[in-house]
Amino acid sequence: MDLVRINLTNFRNFSPKTEIELPRAGLLVAAAPNAVGKTNFLESIMVLLRGKTWRARIQECVKWGEDSFLLEGEIERQQDNDSRVAIRYHKPSRKIRIEEDGLPASVVAFYAHYPFVMFVPEDTFLLSRGPAQRRNFINHVLVCQPNYIAALVQYYRVLRQRNEALKKARSAADISTWTDLLVEYATSVWRHRDNLVTYWNDKINEMYHSLSGEEKEFSISLAFGTRDRERLVDELNQAFRLEHRYGYTLYGPHRDDLVVLTKQKRVATALSGGQMKSLVVALKILSHRYVRQVTKEEPLLLLDDVFSELDENRQVALVENLPNTQTIITCTVLPEALRRREGVYLLDLRSIIQEKGREKKYVGTGVAGEAAVSPLLDGGGRVKQYQTEPEKVAVN
Repeated sequence: MDLVRINLTNFRNFSPKTEIELPRAGLLVAAAPNAVGKTNFLESIMVLLRGKTWRARIQECVKWGEDSFLLEGEIERQQDNDSRVAIRYHKPSRKIRIEEDGLPASVVAFYAHYPFVMFVPEDTFLLSRGPAQRRNFINHVLVCQPNYIAALVQYYRVLRQRNEALKKARSAADISTWTDLLVEYATSVWRHRDNLVTYWNDKINEMYHSLSGEEKEFSISLAFGTRDRERLVDELNQAFRLEHRYGYTLYGPHRDDLVVLTKQKRVATALSGGQMKSLVVALKILSHRYVRQVTKEEPLLLLDDVFSELDENRQVALVENLPNTQTIITCTVLPEALRRREGVYLLDLRSIIQEKGREKKYVGTGVAGEAAVSPLLDGGGRVKQYQTEPEKVAVN
């Protein structure tokens, strides 16, 4: 799958109307100084493909002084027809509309059609903070499978109904219908989650070694509660009094946690910050491969400031392990490993934001494109700061 064009209207700090063309199946580096809008660019792609953002409330994506935004994209797919997608958000009514080829789209089908994997700096703490963030990570990877997201939606729907029924029930028998439905959808959710975790567990040691050069053994598992259908029913029935007191279901996929150990210790206490980042990036790359395996589609890979705090050897290793698919990376310093690689393109976000309403494309790097890239960078490979007159960048 390739996102070949994105149009932004009244989104964040971009010009009121901005059109950006993207290279197909290439590595695009979106470069700009800090506080210019690199993360906003990746956020626009996530909102386009999911109708939501990881950073804030969706209404905060509306450009200051406006009451709505519109994102439109052209997508080329390997397994199906090309498509046009759009996300419309109206701030006063708080209504969002997801469109596919001009028609309202089902969220379940929409998510499955446009897979992507994303790394943001906050993910460095994925394995050291609360379990909700790790469940969200699992869900994000698995929404590429319609059966999973359908089961997950139904599971949470039944969970809310069961929690309400708990407040009025006098015995476990009074809510047995909701319990049976909950277990039915939980079983489906767990089947998909277990398949993903097994895939990670089989490949994480090799991928971590490829990225870091270190030999470590990790074990990855899902923790909390049983995976057996009959035992889950028994646990829920036995927990009735406690659940009735709190008005909340105590067992099920909504309480899952992703546990990663090394030498029988949680990695949050056993690894350094740099090692944790390499481990999380390894999980992201493996997730990309898993999505490709189960969907037969090449998902996008979005990497926000992934090279920061990595030494040169780890930067080279990361570049060598990037998939041969459309990948978008943000940075302020263009690593030497990227400057030497062919098939890399540079998107000058500074010019896009400064030059109002103009269509911007990408410029090629590598040996052939070095002349086009050099005006954007200083001697250390850093993107130059704002100037009074924006530099004009040649486009191919």
